[in-house]
Amino acid sequence: MKGINIFSIRCTAIILLITSTICGQFTTAPGEGKPTVAILDFEARGVSLQEVQTLSERMRTEIGNTNAVRLIERKAVEKIIEEQGFQQSGCTTDECASEVGQLLGVQYMISGAIGLMGKTYTIDAKMFSVETGETIQTKSVSHKGDISGLLIEMEILAWEIVGLEAPTRLKLKRSGDEARTTVAVLDFEGRGISMLEAQTLTDRFNSSMNSTKKVLMVGRGTMVDVLTEQGFEAGECTSDECAAEVGAMLGVEFMISGAIGKLGDTYTIDVKMFSVATGAAENMKSVTYQGKVDVLITEIEILGWTLLGLDVPKNLLEKKRLGTTAYLAQEAKAAAKTQMGALVRSLLFPGLGQFYSDQKMWGYGWIAAELALGGVIYMQYSAYTTAHDDYVNYQALYTSETNTALIAEYKAQKQTSHADMESANDAMKAMASIAGAVWIANAVHAYMVGPKTNQTALHEMPVRLAYDPHTDQVQFSLSIPLD
Repeated sequence: MKGINIFSIRCTAIILLITSTICGQFTTAPGEGKPTVAILDFEARGVSLQEVQTLSERMRTEIGNTNAVRLIERKAVEKIIEEQGFQQSGCTTDECASEVGQLLGVQYMISGAIGLMGKTYTIDAKMFSVETGETIQTKSVSHKGDISGLLIEMEILAWEIVGLEAPTRLKLKRSGDEARTTVAVLDFEGRGISMLEAQTLTDRFNSSMNSTKKVLMVGRGTMVDVLTEQGFEAGECTSDECAAEVGAMLGVEFMISGAIGKLGDTYTIDVKMFSVATGAAENMKSVTYQGKVDVLITEIEILGWTLLGLDVPKNLLEKKRLGTTAYLAQEAKAAAKTQMGALVRSLLFPGLGQFYSDQKMWGYGWIAAELALGGVIYMQYSAYTTAHDDYVNYQALYTSETNTALIAEYKAQKQTSHADMESANDAMKAMASIAGAVWIANAVHAYMVGPKTNQTALHEMPVRLAYDPHTDQVQFSLSIPLD
């Protein structure tokens, strides 16, 4: 490595300072508090210099999209290296990178290498502290296929090297599913119907949209996890602002929210799909229906197609015309009851499988058991909310009080309330676990006492996929007709 003249360093630093002051190249206001980072072109090992430069530039572009750092422009890096007598491709050692980083006045440098071994491309990247030389983050990627596939790998790497999870759009692009629009659906708000009914209808809407094969749905479990992280209970995230925030965290393109109401014998469904990026409504649909509940489910299924601007399948139109019961009878031709049918029903709700199998006493027993457990869970939840309210109250009094004696009293009451919260929460979790175990036991029992048949319908169970942006995994679910 060439030695660096002290006078040259000082002159360069002064020139950069003057340039940044005059031209506003490195303004601090917009990114105040963000660490400053510079990226060297990666070292080429078995690939051309031009290809590596292209890939390095793609990383620079994407790292700006993270909004996590202030990135020094490539021209500034090239100028420093040129002034010190280096070609950028030749500045590959940690010592060189550190010296360049000091001249630029940045906190961190990112360097790496892109190589080819046989038919496998490799990317090795590192971010280190200019001040201490400590390595902050390292990432390695292997890719088989055309070199163009490294473009998406560099984009994902840009997020991971700064300690962030790559957004869903990039993961889908890597998997080849980028052509399918990513969508997440919030639980519909229930107005005049129970929360459980609203959730059930939302699930049916999700299944219908997924069946279009035009969108990639975020799994319900992932949605619940994000809402929980943000402090929302089920059904509380109903505003457009909340939906947009959740959509941004999930990395989806569109969010869908809506409400299902009941006025006497009339049901109303209002659904809106809007862009997470712009907040603009892409489509809105309203349905008014008067009649049996089973046809309401069909209306929900149809809505999953019309909201996307797609033609409704003929089977759904026929199902709406005949009614669900008549349609299923027609399709199944009064198919015989099965153990699997009993199992599925009891999975949906305790006791239904037993009623399906004409084991009514058992059915009432399982329902009673779950209702009793649900009552206990509700009591513990009430105790938790009461303790939480007391804790918040005493916390406020403790913070604002100046009297020493009262401060000690409020502190003790606050601690007592916190202990009550934990106790109620632990009890609620324990009872919920028991309720879940009873639910599963009810389903197993329904299968055991269900109608015996040599036939199985497993091969007829349609499998659908749901993408989880948190785990970067595809989830499988089964949809079984309740005939």
